[in-house]
Amino acid sequence: MCASGEEYDAVLSFWDPLKADPKSYGEIVLQRLFETKPDSQKLFPKFAALSKEQLQNNPDLQAHGGIVICKLTEFLHSKLQHQQLMKDLAESHAKQHKIPRVNFQIIGEVIVIVAAEKIDGFGPDAQTALKNVLKEFQTVMGACYNELGVDL
Repeated sequence: MCASGEEYDAVLSFWDPLKADPKSYGEIVLQRLFETKPDSQKLFPKFAALSKEQLQNNPDLQAHGGIVICKLTEFLHSKLQHQQLMKDLAESHAKQHKIPRVNFQIIGEVIVIVAAEKIDGFGPDAQTALKNVLKEFQTVMGACYNELGVDL
């Protein structure tokens, strides 16, 4: 299933708060990810041994969270023209960071929850659009992993 251009537009119509403050929203996403899926924290060597308290207001966590939100924002703005972005992300996540593809689904679920909680008016239709866009992200990332011959 491909997300439609309208779904990208629907998500982008609510995305300005995240775009304006990617570090804060990214920090929230990563903290929630680590709270709900503690094993995922081990995939981030810089954060693997840190307690919840040590992650609070951690500049490295904020920076990494900001990168997550910025890359997702770039993906949203590229709509259906995201091949190079996805190849680059797949290359780093598959070969350098060794991130199993299921983790893109997991963080996607967290992103939807955080967006629904933090963005005013981000109701069921916008949530469905975001889920579809993130599903496309996961599908394209999986195809890139396959092209790289990576079975994670």
